[in-house]
Amino acid sequence: MLFDRKEREVEKLFLQHFTEVGNALTHLQTLLDCYLKGDKEFKNASMRVHESEHAADQVKESIEAMLYQGAFMPINRGDYIILAEFIDRIANEAEITANMIILTRPQIPDFLKADLMVLLSKSIESFNSLREALLMLHADIDKVKAAVDRVVAFEKAADVIEWEGIKKVFKSELELAHKLQLRELINDLAAISDQSKDTAERFGIMLVKQAL
Repeated sequence: MLFDRKEREVEKLFLQHFTEVGNALTHLQTLLDCYLKGDKEFKNASMRVHESEHAADQVKESIEAMLYQGAFMPINRGDYIILAEFIDRIANEAEITANMIILTRPQIPDFLKADLMVLLSKSIESFNSLREALLMLHADIDKVKAAVDRVVAFEKAADVIEWEGIKKVFKSELELAHKLQLRELINDLAAISDQSKDTAERFGIMLVKQAL
C-alpha cells in the first residue's frame, strides 16, 4: 500500500472493518454458548450480532467511497473493493447463523454441543489469523504468508469437525428433519472459516499482483 492521506484512511477503515466483523463473531459465540446452556441471554446476543453486521456494512461502504474518490492506483482499486466485500461476507455468515438459531430454535443433542463450540472457535481463529495477515501487510512478506497459512490450517481443522459432526448426526436415531436442521447449523458455522480462507486467498492474489 502507498502512504498518501486517502490511502492511510482506507487502511484505518479496513482495520475498523475487521473490528466490526470480529465483534459479530464474538457475539455469535456468546449467542451459541448461551443457547446451548439454555440461557435466554442468547436473544440479546443475537441482536448484537445484527448490530455489528450492520456496522460492518457501513464501514465497507465508507471504504468503497474512499476508493471511488481516488485512493490507490486505479489498477488496484478494484482489488480493494473486492477484498472489502469478501471481509464483509464473514459478518454476513455470522448473521445467517444467528438468524438460523433464532428463527428455527434447533434442539441440540448433547453429543453435538461441544463440537459446535469447537467448530465456531476454529472459525474465529481462522478469521483472527486473517486479521493478523492484514496487520502485517507492511512487514516481511514471509510473515504475511505465515498468517495466511494459519487461516488455511484453521479452516481445514474446521472442515474436519464439520465432517465428523454431520456424520454423528446422521448416525444418530434423530428424525430426518431434525438431522437436516442440524446439518444446516453445522454448515453455517463452518462457512465462516470457509469465507475467511477465501478472503485470505483473495488477499494473497492482491499481494502477488502488487509485487509484479
